[in-house]
Amino acid sequence: MSEPPAEPQLAFTRLFVANQAAFQGYFVAITHDLHAADDLLQDLAGRLWKKFGTYDDGRPFVAWGLGFARLVALEWWRAQQRKPLPLDEETLEALSKEALPHAEQQDSRREALHECMKSLTDHQRLTLHQRYQEDRSVGEIARSREVTEMAVYKILKHAHLSLLGCIQKSLHLPRP
Repeated sequence: MSEPPAEPQLAFTRLFVANQAAFQGYFVAITHDLHAADDLLQDLAGRLWKKFGTYDDGRPFVAWGLGFARLVALEWWRAQQRKPLPLDEETLEALSKEALPHAEQQDSRREALHECMKSLTDHQRLTLHQRYQEDRSVGEIARSREVTEMAVYKILKHAHLSLLGCIQKSLHLPRP
């Protein structure tokens, strides 16, 4: 069996990583077990990759993936039937139906956030990156820039407010 071309592999990896939290959350809700959820997530990744050639990119990836996740979870549940579980098949089905709109909403919000990040200043984006991607404390950021912690907090506050307003506008959400 030959390897698929690099482009589909890259596209799949990006989509899967971007939606991994939604899949993980679904499995944790179903299993109540982080280790089992991790195993199911790996199983899901393999199945999605095998079927990626059938994916219609006009449809949200998370919705497509959750369809497979439901099957993976159902198989897991059936294998676990001899153990006492807090969920029956009917509850599992209800959770699956309930999870889909929330996962699609997450997709829209992530896309809006990505677009809204472009509206920030370079200084705001850098501060957000240092704080949340590099997990640096406000004190560390302030010291590295030779400014007060209050100055960093103000940058973060303005960036957060700008992002919130932009996302609300983009998604047509009511403002509080």
